[in-house]
Amino acid sequence: MRSAASALGLATATRRRLLIGSGAMLALATTGGWAGLHPTPQMRWQIEDGALHAGDLLFRRTVSLEGLAVQALDAAGRFSHVGLIVGHDARGRARVVHACPPERATQAGVRETTAQAFVAGGDVRDAAAASLQLSAAQGQRLAAWALRHVGWAFNADFQLNAPRALYCTELIWAAMRAAQCPSLPGTVRWSTPFGAREVVPMSALLDLPDLCFLLQAVQRGTA
Repeated sequence: MRSAASALGLATATRRRLLIGSGAMLALATTGGWAGLHPTPQMRWQIEDGALHAGDLLFRRTVSLEGLAVQALDAAGRFSHVGLIVGHDARGRARVVHACPPERATQAGVRETTAQAFVAGGDVRDAAAASLQLSAAQGQRLAAWALRHVGWAFNADFQLNAPRALYCTELIWAAMRAAQCPSLPGTVRWSTPFGAREVVPMSALLDLPDLCFLLQAVQRGTA
């Protein structure tokens, strides 16, 4: 008999394939077919750890099918994924909590890593950090909320406020709401493979009035 964990992993993977499949078709249409997916020169992104603080946002754009699907669904968004800076480890490395589809059945959707690892993938084509211009106490509240939710599942059907599951922009939205931030990213109603959904699009984060990009936090160079 299949275990509950295996069944959950299978259901998440199925939802992920549906979302990627639908988004990939849109991506192919908007990039000119498979020719539009030819690889571009790989970029190396370097994090300046000291320029990041708890409560800051770290963005990336990838040319993976998942990244292309996100951008096809939200063409106004420059990025396809976002995480929340939660502080620094004992070696001074900035840490980020983010929500993304698991790569294996036993992996959590909401997980913590270094900011450098977050932008280090070979398919990352753009990366940037931004401040919400919050007080240090507000930033710490956002970080504490995100850390309490490490280990939750990825919200694969994008049902806002699903129990014990989050997707990347929802994590930021929920943390900001819990910390009583003065402004929140808006939601929009999208048609998804799982039905109509109220979602937090990446473009809503980028449109926040107090968002300020930290130009020194992420440096770029050719690999």
